[in-house]
Amino acid sequence: MAKNNPTNPKAQADALVARGRTLIDKNRLPEATDLLNQAVKLYWAAGDFYNAAAQTGNYGWALRRKGRADLARPYLEQAATIFADIGLTEFAERHRAAANDVASVLDPAFLRSLPPAVRGALERGDGAALQVALDALPDAEQHLIYERLTASGVISDAGEAQADTAVQQFEPLLQAIAAVARGDESERADVETALEDLERKGWHVRRPVQKIWQGERHPGPLLYGLDPSDTALVQRILDILD
Repeated sequence: MAKNNPTNPKAQADALVARGRTLIDKNRLPEATDLLNQAVKLYWAAGDFYNAAAQTGNYGWALRRKGRADLARPYLEQAATIFADIGLTEFAERHRAAANDVASVLDPAFLRSLPPAVRGALERGDGAALQVALDALPDAEQHLIYERLTASGVISDAGEAQADTAVQQFEPLLQAIAAVARGDESERADVETALEDLERKGWHVRRPVQKIWQGERHPGPLLYGLDPSDTALVQRILDILD
């Protein structure tokens, strides 16, 4: 009887997941994501860790099927983490492999056309090696590849990732970064110290800031591999400089 009790957390979560599937089909992803987050909290509250992992992973698979590997990756990784924590190693490995299998969502002809180092990094799911390979290319070729990867859903456009709280918190620093980019070196040492501190705390904006100071303004090369909060910070700097 508990299964049909609307006040039961698991029953509520199941209902939210069902509604979320409908929204995914309608491309209403922000609403679907909100429902998933609510459902996962309820699964945790009910002690149903398997469904917390499974439904998180299912959302990632659904996003992959829609060609949004960039959005799918964190959900697949989170599912892998939960599955590993509850001892379901095979499930964890499957979701982790899917999170890193960027090449599978790319058009085979496009993949074959890429420079070998770029193609190899994509096929291995090696983000660091991919960044090195892309940085070694001429700017025009870099930008073309970034545009194609964005169109394929491998990397996201900054406009889709909002982290207002982070932007508000670091707005003075972002303004100072932009000032350095415009040629005002008076606060550069303090800014670099702040960026080093942020990196130690898990933020990943130091590399894109260095690129901005070197003159880069295209979002693709700056935003690749960043999470939504880091993306929002870097995009805010670009907006200030626009």
